[in-house]
Amino acid sequence: MLPPFDYFTYRRVRNQKQAERAARFASLPYPYHTNFTDADKKIIDQPIEELVRDIQESTTSPLTVLQAYGKVAVKAQERTNCITELLLPEAESWLESDINLKGPLAGIPVSLKDSVQVKGFDTTLGYSALANQPFREDGPMTRLLKDAGMSSFLHRGASYSNHFL
Repeated sequence: MLPPFDYFTYRRVRNQKQAERAARFASLPYPYHTNFTDADKKIIDQPIEELVRDIQESTTSPLTVLQAYGKVAVKAQERTNCITELLLPEAESWLESDINLKGPLAGIPVSLKDSVQVKGFDTTLGYSALANQPFREDGPMTRLLKDAGMSSFLHRGASYSNHFL
């Protein structure tokens, strides 16, 4: 594309993606917008090994863990604009069907770098030209982590790439 049209395209795509992301955050269920409870703080401060054991023994719900870390993501986004794609609604449904709750990462929320392919989402690496091209399948890293039991709940960018989308 020729200048200045490529700049206008970039701005249009950037604004569209930012609006989509803001709408996804705004549409999150109520629990994600509440203050941290003592239970949330306990989950966040708990070592991963103990959290995995509690999920596997059904003493802690993986949804409760996801919601606690989701609150952290909401606060982080408000302060730093570090999230490129929010996967929380999908992560909730993955917990019901796609996640191995007996694996070594049983139900643990993991933030994935924007370069990791997740089915239904863009992997832009901060380039607007790669936006609006969601992947049809999970990439190898996502499949490996899901098989281990992780619950991917967001795509995060490198600090410089956050300025693009």
